[in-house]
Amino acid sequence: MNDASRPISKTSAAGLLSGTISVLLMGCGPDERAAGPVPSATLQVGGERVFVPMDEEPTYHLLDGYDPRWSVQLREGIEMGRKYWGGFGPAHVWVVGREGEGSIDRVAREAFIDEYCGWRIAGLDRTMEECRVHATERFIDVAERGEPEAYLSWVDEFDQPEAELVFINVHRWYLEDDPVPDPVLRGIHEYTHVFQMGFGSMPTWMMEGAAVFSESWIPWVEGRCGFDVVSRRMGRLLDRIERMEDSDLTIADMEDIDSASQAARDHHRELAYDAGAWAVVFLVHGSPSGSMAAFRDEFFPMVTTLGWERALVEYLGIESIAAFYEGFEDFMASPRRTRLIVLGEIGR
Repeated sequence: MNDASRPISKTSAAGLLSGTISVLLMGCGPDERAAGPVPSATLQVGGERVFVPMDEEPTYHLLDGYDPRWSVQLREGIEMGRKYWGGFGPAHVWVVGREGEGSIDRVAREAFIDEYCGWRIAGLDRTMEECRVHATERFIDVAERGEPEAYLSWVDEFDQPEAELVFINVHRWYLEDDPVPDPVLRGIHEYTHVFQMGFGSMPTWMMEGAAVFSESWIPWVEGRCGFDVVSRRMGRLLDRIERMEDSDLTIADMEDIDSASQAARDHHRELAYDAGAWAVVFLVHGSPSGSMAAFRDEFFPMVTTLGWERALVEYLGIESIAAFYEGFEDFMASPRRTRLIVLGEIGR
């Protein structure tokens, strides 16, 4: 797993085969888990649209022997995301894990690697041997170490870039008393990134913040939980923000993880994920409609044509990005009750 201070970028064929951009999700259950995994790297999108609208579902790939219920729950979340955001792709979902002790069955391992590499090097000047080394390190070794991971990467060597949604040992995040199973939320989060990348470059805090907020918002829209669950989950983000040691840092310091200061990178989770989610709340509430649906249907297409900075300024009718950041800091300094009221006022 890459350290949070060393974001993943485009790599040579001798390293990762794809331009891998990975994101490890924060916990989304009880407080103990919410304080657990730290984002491992970055999601930084280039200036152009990566994925395209499409009706086809992602293609799912499950390691034989890993409980199929985890793939079922991930698919449920991804489909909830597709229903809300709209279909984008092409996308492949790779699900790997090991429950219990010992090594992954050799036959299952080899079959999974063959399936991955058969897709990954098709039509490219890559060797199966090269891919197998990459796939073993990326999937099997991580699973056997017992590390849970969930992230999006993509293959830009294909004529049409294709998404890789990778989920490893997601059972490690599952708790019986979760209102919505954690793997469902993981699916929602990562698919939200696929949607976002259909429109162009956005700041790190917006990419991660919208995905984190979606984990709470979409299950509520789908009737899977009450709004009290949304409020509790968003409240836990506030708890973590308030515990952040360097209180002078803001989301303005997290526009681009690659160029952020070391201090900001050390607080990647609090700034990009936690404060980013509340920045989306502030953004949507301050928009003319005050609704998430308009944010989805109006704001994101504006990013494609105007770029995210001009799109944000025009969408909110404000003078500058600096004005947005200043307003958000004032909002975050308001009483917690005020912030939760604002959250409850957002329209579907």
